Parts: sequence; C-alpha cells; structure tokens
Amino acid sequence: MPKRFEDGLGYLVHHLMYALRQTLAEQCASSGYPITADELGVVMMVHQSGSEMGLTQKQLADMLAKDKAVITRLLNSLSSKDLVVRSVDEKDRRVVRVCLTGRGMQAAEKLYPKLVEVLSQAYSDISEEEFLLTHDVLTRMLNNVRGISPE
Repeated sequence: MPKRFEDGLGYLVHHLMYALRQTLAEQCASSGYPITADELGVVMMVHQSGSEMGLTQKQLADMLAKDKAVITRLLNSLSSKDLVVRSVDEKDRRVVRVCLTGRGMQAAEKLYPKLVEVLSQAYSDISEEEFLLTHDVLTRMLNNVRGISPE
C-alpha cells in the first residue's frame, strides 16, 4: 500500500485517463470532428456493435460506465453534430435506440485509426507480459471496489 495518495494506482490511472482524453479530443478536432473522448467512445461503441438497430441508451451506459444523465448529455451533443440519431424501439416504446448517421459512420471510420495510433503509442514500450499483469491487477482492484458494501 502506498503511503502517499499520489503514489496510489488510482491516482495514476486518473492521470492516465486525463491524458488519454485530452490527446483523443485533440486528435478528433484535428481530424475535423470536434468531439470529446467520451463522445468518441459512444461513436466507436455504436459503430463496433455492427447492429443495424444500433445500441440502446442502457447498453451504452453499461458499456461506458456512465449514468443515464451523462449518456443523455453525450447523445444530445452528438445529435446536434449530426453524428447519431435516436429512435424509439418498435417493440418496447420505453427503449431508446442509438444509431450512427452517415456522418457518424464517416467519423468512426476516420477516427478509428487515430484511436489505434494513440493507444499504440500508450502501449509502445509495454510487453505482453506487463500488459497482462497490469490488466489482471486492475481487474482485481475493480472487483474489490465493487465488492465494498455501504455501511
């Protein structure tokens, strides 16, 4: 256990995520799509789902670990940029589905190589063994935190 807060893994992970978000937003903007890293996450998840029906807002919230209000805000922003469209599910009117527009598909296809480039740089001097060990440690930490019950 680290003695100082800033020596903890959580602190380091937070700073890593901040740096990744900033870098990804800059890459998106320089590619002609001024969207945030969180918005990019939505675009990529919907694109990679491969479903013509898109994803539900609940699925996006679960995949991206975001609450309903945040997903709604992200979708409002992406919709105003003509990257996604929302529609009511034909079978269950309580369910809202999210699909990419033509412009959203173009954005996903143009931004995917940028995402790969940023992540490749982030992993550039990390061995497969180090990656797997880090993945295992962080997964166990996440499970440990999820197992904490409020008192």
